[in-house]
Amino acid sequence: MNTFITAPGNPGRIRTPSPPADFGLPVRSLDISAAWRSPATATLLAAEIGRRPGNLHAHMQRISIWQKLGNPAQTAAAVIDLWIALGTCGIELRTRVLNVHHAALEQHNLDIYLHARLHRGIDRHAPEIALRGVVLASPVEGSRAFLRPAAAKPERGPLPTP
Repeated sequence: MNTFITAPGNPGRIRTPSPPADFGLPVRSLDISAAWRSPATATLLAAEIGRRPGNLHAHMQRISIWQKLGNPAQTAAAVIDLWIALGTCGIELRTRVLNVHHAALEQHNLDIYLHARLHRGIDRHAPEIALRGVVLASPVEGSRAFLRPAAAKPERGPLPTP
């Protein structure tokens, strides 16, 4: 494995590259490099999201790929998957994604729909989000929370002695 210099001003500081993600994509950035920007990469990320819906890093990379490829339909589908995974959590992230990808969502009349559900999230069974490319939408009734707010741990007393 080749080594690379992490600090050009300090050439004595050399280390090996960090291992890639499960399927070979770089994991350090939310923005995929131009060499990896392709529909095939986005499909790999969609499969990863299907396996691990709580992987927000993969969600953001997938949104970034489709946005950079200029595909508003798939960008909107990736945003919908992020919203489904977030549930009622992450209002700041949902707001940011809604503002940045407003044009892609507007083409599918989802901008107003998502803005109205900014605080409570969306239902994965809603017919409005049934877009081609949405991985986490389900026609089966029932609910599943992929992420939930962290609860404060209760205070524990001392352990009993035998």
